[in-house]
Amino acid sequence: MRAARLPSTGSDLVVEEIPDPTPGPGQVVVKIAASGVCHSDVTIQNAGPGMPSVPYFPWTLGHENTGYVHALGDGVTDFEVGDAVAVWPGWGDGTCRVCRAGHEHICPNVSYVGVTQPGGWADYLLVPAARHLVPLGDLDPVEAAPLTDAGLTAYGAVSKVLDRLLEPDRSVAVIGAGGLGQFAIKYLSALTSARIVAVDIDAGKREHALTIGASMAVDSTSDDAVGQLLNVSGDGLGVDAVIDFVGIDSTLALAAGVTAPCGAIVLVGIGGGTLPFGYTNPNQQVQVSTSSLGSRADLAAVISLWKEHGINADATRYSLDDVNQALQDLAEHKIAERGVLVM
Repeated sequence: MRAARLPSTGSDLVVEEIPDPTPGPGQVVVKIAASGVCHSDVTIQNAGPGMPSVPYFPWTLGHENTGYVHALGDGVTDFEVGDAVAVWPGWGDGTCRVCRAGHEHICPNVSYVGVTQPGGWADYLLVPAARHLVPLGDLDPVEAAPLTDAGLTAYGAVSKVLDRLLEPDRSVAVIGAGGLGQFAIKYLSALTSARIVAVDIDAGKREHALTIGASMAVDSTSDDAVGQLLNVSGDGLGVDAVIDFVGIDSTLALAAGVTAPCGAIVLVGIGGGTLPFGYTNPNQQVQVSTSSLGSRADLAAVISLWKEHGINADATRYSLDDVNQALQDLAEHKIAERGVLVM
């Protein structure tokens, strides 16, 4: 099969022939239809902060994967050859109490496809257990690819604040209006009546956010950014929730400074920042949480939201041979929402 592989840190990827995978007991081989291109891939390519080092070179990236069941190992009964599937990217051991509670993606022994297990920038992907697959039915796997990480991660974060945004006159700030932030804005717009504020340093992203559900956009570097966010509801108390998809010191300080009493802050971004934390900073009784990916049930919900509400990303498509162009376009912020490699 063909695969786009990283020969060494910082190098361009090389498309080459490697052996086809064969499923063992309980395993599934998926014929990849599409695999997303994510900023995490650029970070992995360059051994940047916040992501683990790849286990070996050459390495096959690709963690946003969809396709069709190609081959089944002994004992797999939940799927049939030809089924359209999305690959849930966080593979836990399936036995610890975290996994048993439905949070396999944060298992202490988790492996991430394309990060610590070979990924889907290839014709075929070996999936170690059928439970890591979510059926797509008659939905197009190519269009579904961005949902498996970007959509999933955004929904996982939104779900942590959803209950406090269902009452009237609520507000939420989304810091970082890139691919993940855009998904979050779409989910918040569909699932709540809250006033959604997009916060970003990029004018183009702020403008785009206003077209997909945000009612207000704030430049986080402006002198009055804090004042604008404190007065979203007109009472000077701030917003009821902040979801930070950036995670650097300045965005976390902004989140701490503009969250209303009894509000919530959810940190998703892996920028390496530190949240100021004390008895009154953030505000009184503010709940703070991190969020990583989402559960298999969350991915099923994301797929349902696509089917029922049409929530997905506007994906720029590339061939496998154009993988380096896709990574360059992503690094240079030339992709409006998401990029996908189509096999």
